Amino acid sequence: MNLQKEYQELFFKYLTKKHASEVVLHDTMEALNLRKGATYKRMNGDTALTSAEMVELSKHFGISLDNVFQPEKFISTNHPFWKDEGTTSVDFMDRLSLYMATLMREEESHMIYLANELPIFYYFSHHYIFNFLLAIWNHLHWDDDRLKIVENKEINFKLENFRKDITKYYSSTPITEIWNSNMLSNLYQQILFSISIRAFEDIKYIENLIKDIKALIEQLRQAAFTGSREGNEEGDLKIYLNEFGNYLNVLLYESEDVKAGFIGFDIPQFLITSNEHFFNYSMKWINKIKKRSVLISSDGYQYRELFFLKMETDFKQFEERVEKMVNVYYN
Repeated sequence: MNLQKEYQELFFKYLTKKHASEVVLHDTMEALNLRKGATYKRMNGDTALTSAEMVELSKHFGISLDNVFQPEKFISTNHPFWKDEGTTSVDFMDRLSLYMATLMREEESHMIYLANELPIFYYFSHHYIFNFLLAIWNHLHWDDDRLKIVENKEINFKLENFRKDITKYYSSTPITEIWNSNMLSNLYQQILFSISIRAFEDIKYIENLIKDIKALIEQLRQAAFTGSREGNEEGDLKIYLNEFGNYLNVLLYESEDVKAGFIGFDIPQFLITSNEHFFNYSMKWINKIKKRSVLISSDGYQYRELFFLKMETDFKQFEERVEKMVNVYYN
């Protein structure tokens, strides 16, 4: 087999791993403006693809040629929130729904989450926290105006749908999460700073935010106790505790057809890669971390109690600081 045909077959084999053969056929016809016969010849390697055609197809299907031909040397990532030229914001909820749809596919899968901060899925049930984080994120990345934190009731409906979807997924899929006791520290710091710059438009929002965090901690306790996302039934959620420290949020999702890595550097900002070598390396790395962690879900009673004792102590100290700062900046 000549090198041209070998590369071409590898390219289309990669496409058909991502999409059904019929989709690849018809999309290739459309992208290259070819008839069916001419398209088959390219897919079979009988007619050579030009470099321009290969680049056009990689753009059309949203894949990286590095991932196809040199996955062991280069890691290509997709930035789902990269804004188009001239736009001033990105609808996070709409973008997130695309990735939630992946979880809802009827196929066996496994997900593992190494948490520097608490997995964003937990905030779907706590819209004051989610509203707050979204306001911070939009301000840091898109808005030029002064930070204003107000309740956005328009996103509550979408959040409820996300909550139902992720609960369904967690109840039917093996999930592993590796926590640490500082997962909420950044959230606390952001709230305290926002109070100091009077970013909250209504003091009532701060009160509801504190109630939301208290409810969140109770939800985490129930999830760890039962091994279930909702905390009211036995599930297949395994939660480990690792206190050596981790500075990344890494989510690995694996199914029969998909191996994807989500690398978070600023919740809810993240990068996505479908590089299989990166996935396999990351999985080995996280499994080593898991071996050096302790199980706190289900039977891990002693370590679980110590973990939540610290979490409640940290929350009480945070709550007292909030009360003092509100008295200073809002009274």
